[in-house]
Amino acid sequence: MIFTDYLFFPFVLLALLFYFILPLRARWIGLLVFSLVFFCTWGLDYCLVVLLITFIAWLAGIVIDSRNHTRTKRKNGEASETKSSLEAGESESRRKKQNRIILLVSAVVIILVLVYVRTQQNLIAAGFFEPVVRTVSGWNAAIRGWLGTIPYLGELVSGGKGWNTALFQWIFGFKNATDKTAVVQSVVYTWIVPVGISYYVLSLIGYLADIYWKKQCAERNYFKLLLFVLYFPKILEGPISKHRIVGPRLVEGHRFDYTRVCFGLQRVVWGFFKKLVIADHLSFLVNEVFGNYQAHVGSEFLLAAVLGTVQLYCDFSGCMDIALGVSECFGIQLEENFRQPFASCSVAEFWRRWHITLGVWFKDYVFMPLVISPRLMRISGFLRERIGKRAGKNFMTVIPLAVVWLLTGLWHGTGKNYLLWGIYWGALISLSTVFDPEIRKLTKWLKIDTDSEGFRFFRKSRTFCLFVIGRFITIPGSLAVSWYTAQSVFTDFTPLRLVDGSIFTLGIDWPRFIVTLLAAALVGFVGSKREKGVHIREWIAARPLLIRWAIYYAIIFAVLIFGAYGPGYDASSFVYMRY
Repeated sequence: MIFTDYLFFPFVLLALLFYFILPLRARWIGLLVFSLVFFCTWGLDYCLVVLLITFIAWLAGIVIDSRNHTRTKRKNGEASETKSSLEAGESESRRKKQNRIILLVSAVVIILVLVYVRTQQNLIAAGFFEPVVRTVSGWNAAIRGWLGTIPYLGELVSGGKGWNTALFQWIFGFKNATDKTAVVQSVVYTWIVPVGISYYVLSLIGYLADIYWKKQCAERNYFKLLLFVLYFPKILEGPISKHRIVGPRLVEGHRFDYTRVCFGLQRVVWGFFKKLVIADHLSFLVNEVFGNYQAHVGSEFLLAAVLGTVQLYCDFSGCMDIALGVSECFGIQLEENFRQPFASCSVAEFWRRWHITLGVWFKDYVFMPLVISPRLMRISGFLRERIGKRAGKNFMTVIPLAVVWLLTGLWHGTGKNYLLWGIYWGALISLSTVFDPEIRKLTKWLKIDTDSEGFRFFRKSRTFCLFVIGRFITIPGSLAVSWYTAQSVFTDFTPLRLVDGSIFTLGIDWPRFIVTLLAAALVGFVGSKREKGVHIREWIAARPLLIRWAIYYAIIFAVLIFGAYGPGYDASSFVYMRY
């Protein structure tokens, strides 16, 4: 089940009904049950990995937290201890190192599961599972031979389909256990690909790090931590929540509030509007152009890249609107993931507004630890002394940024194009930071009014264009196709293809195309109002009853009438759902 499934609305309404019927203290249990049901619609096998990852984080968190409290108690009672202060210091240092080992081992195990899923290295997996297949097959022969000696039971075993086939059919969903490749593919694509794994893996690693840094205490109830992991509004595409913020909200229980439920449902409908009316229509055009790139020209590639940027934003932010709106109905506030990113005047600002929780995660758990790393600080100090203060400062900025953006690229995908994409954004942000003094001097020398609306429009347009260039790296799927399409923009532009009606043969006819553009303009208008501090839902709620409900019905009917449905439509899984 996904948000665009026809069963999702009845599922949410049923969940709300049960949630508000249950006693206040038990409402988190109802959330857990419905979250498990939602997750299990993807397959019971998916739950095995999630339960295991959550158990590892739960156990490691308790161990680290217990050792933290033990250290605190001993420190408070050190006056009554017979140990010398030196011995106590050594003991505390040893415990801290052991806690660090526990944190690193548990985090590495969790990350390895993520890496295995994301890389999907069939050859490596095949090399691992081949001896497993041989061993189990050997056990099968030995056990069947022994059981064959038992009267009656031996006849039953010999007439059955065999332990080997039954075992592999149950575990891997494949009948022939001797077909190594098929077994491995089944493992990779059927057994170990839980939806949204990247989001809750990062959340759990952040949870363990916060316990290690004493920013929070461990969750002693395994099922409450499991609810944090599986909470169904955020399981598909996040946001990447922090347990110390969202965890207590999930289990405290919330009373029914009519206004809050209405606001939540309004946001859900707005999310469907973005997804079904804009993103899914544009996906037809984008997929046709880049999926059949040899039949198209540079002008169409540029158009598809621009519209692909709009598609990505409406798809991802639409999913977030649905997730946050549903959660708001329960009274649970999740973190915002978008804040008008295309109003950004720089690439650094853009990534503080786009996929906010991912950026915050990398800042808190990768960038800041690197910035205060003693080793990097020593190198920075050396550069300050030998070259100058600016060199040392830039080193402490560029190196952590490079690591963050390499990891961000790998998080988005494991191909070379995603690695280049990470390098691209890391280089842009690093260069803009390093050469910021020169840029300021240049604008001052050119007597540019940096506060003028014209210059702000230029900066916003520049940021948008840089994002479109980044889309050229990832949309085509490979660097070879990326190079071909980007090159065609300059060598085979053919602007006539944009005005002779050709674009209406790219999976979307002209009436739908016009409606989609008008809908995108409406999203842009709403975003501009939010940027100015105008909250549209509150503005609508303040209108007279007739106008208010006219707006509600207009959006609902727009989704029902102009949404992407029918033959050839695949209730398109959200773009970031398998991350």
